[in-house]
Amino acid sequence: MSVVARIATIIKENATLRDQLSPENRAYWDDLVENMRQQAKFSKETVLQRELHDLLPEIIAAQKAGRDAEDFFGGGPATIAIALGKAGSRRPWWWNWDLLVPLLIFTLGTILPGVILPAVPLQLLLVGVEYALFIVALVIGIWLTPRFTERGRVVAWLIVIIALLVAMRIAAKTIPPVGLVYLTRGGGSLVLLIFAVLVTGLTWWQNHVHPNSWLPAVLGSLWITTFLGLLARVPATSGLMVTASGNLLIALGTLLGDASVLIIGWHIWQARQHQTTND
Repeated sequence: MSVVARIATIIKENATLRDQLSPENRAYWDDLVENMRQQAKFSKETVLQRELHDLLPEIIAAQKAGRDAEDFFGGGPATIAIALGKAGSRRPWWWNWDLLVPLLIFTLGTILPGVILPAVPLQLLLVGVEYALFIVALVIGIWLTPRFTERGRVVAWLIVIIALLVAMRIAAKTIPPVGLVYLTRGGGSLVLLIFAVLVTGLTWWQNHVHPNSWLPAVLGSLWITTFLGLLARVPATSGLMVTASGNLLIALGTLLGDASVLIIGWHIWQARQHQTTND
């Protein structure tokens, strides 16, 4: 996709996002844009539009939380435009708490299911390689994202994910079992619970600060996996979990967890797409 076409897409997206602002915030926004055009830093339309594309979702999120644009920025349009013109490069579009979501999905989908049963150890060397492969795939996906249209991004990410799965399968077959760690009944239960509570607390806080955060998408899978892990470690049910019925329960729970990510994620995506002004 050419740079010109990409910028044209960003301009259209910015116009769509602007329409989601309340009349008061839209007036502030228009004044801010006009003042930003007077700053040398934003003399190039490409730079300006990318900056606007980064700012608009943040204003919309603040608006949904009941804050107006002036309160969000902490000053009038002219003052903020000057500050933005003097400021260094803004953080990349992908550098936010939502970056934890693919990491958590990867952990819940590939790492934790393997240690639901306390007799199955974590292979630290393999886990390290899998996380390294995941990070490489994530970096490639992030690098590709701004270079394609929305449909192209989907295709690019599918290719990256398939390549990651193939690489992980090869790693699982070739890497020797080194660094075995067992999540025992007592210690393993505590680790699983602490992890689940910490992620839940982080999700609650992040969704309170930024409504429609992607983090809640992982909660269903997180607690289903935690519940299965606890069942495998509680004396009353641990025997069941090593039988064929237990294996079926683990398989169904894993599928249900994956489905919950898709279902909750779909609702979050819809909420993000249909953000409306309440002011």
